[in-house]
Amino acid sequence: MFDFHIEINEQMPLSSTIIYAKNLGLRAIALIVTAEYIPSAGDTAASALHKDHIKTSPFLLQLMEKQQFVHKLSIYYDMQIFFGVQLQHIPPALLEETIQFYRGLGISLIGVHGESISDIVEKGTNFSAITAKADILFNPGLIDEKCVELAKENNVFLEISTHQKHAYTNAHIAKLAQKYGAKLVLGSSAHTLHEIHSPEMQERILKGACIEKHNSYELLQQLQQNHKI
Repeated sequence: MFDFHIEINEQMPLSSTIIYAKNLGLRAIALIVTAEYIPSAGDTAASALHKDHIKTSPFLLQLMEKQQFVHKLSIYYDMQIFFGVQLQHIPPALLEETIQFYRGLGISLIGVHGESISDIVEKGTNFSAITAKADILFNPGLIDEKCVELAKENNVFLEISTHQKHAYTNAHIAKLAQKYGAKLVLGSSAHTLHEIHSPEMQERILKGACIEKHNSYELLQQLQQNHKI
């Protein structure tokens, strides 16, 4: 099974997280870092700007180093491991340029923290993330039908979360995804090792929300085809 939303922090060292997930039986994972808005990120016409930002930003330097390290670990552990960012609490009007900026850095996977009912998130974030064509809209909450229809059109995956904080709306998301043909992807939003779930537990959570199908394998293939690992 898959988990495309494991959040890396001080409690989640990269190697320990990968070993734990592999031993649980997961076949592909995405390690996610919460990313910030970069001033002047909209001026992405000049490629030199990316290099200047990396040189002057400790955060971006660490981000690129982590991505390179994750790539090495994926080879060592013989496991499909992706590295990505989660854009969180960024004004909806700035999401498009921010997504473009991180794509310009070659980040493997770009997700946006959606309008979960368990967090304070600015209204309009779901719509802006989808129109800006993020790879994944994490924890979309009570997403509306128009956004789900746009997600289908823009090939944006909607997360089905196994996290107890965000899973309340899984059935709602799945119902609309089925209606409009939008794609679903599994993620745990794990902040600790014990919040990463085994394939067996994932299946139970899916069954509890009456979800029979998700598209995690399709996202895996898409990332492989784009040579993003």
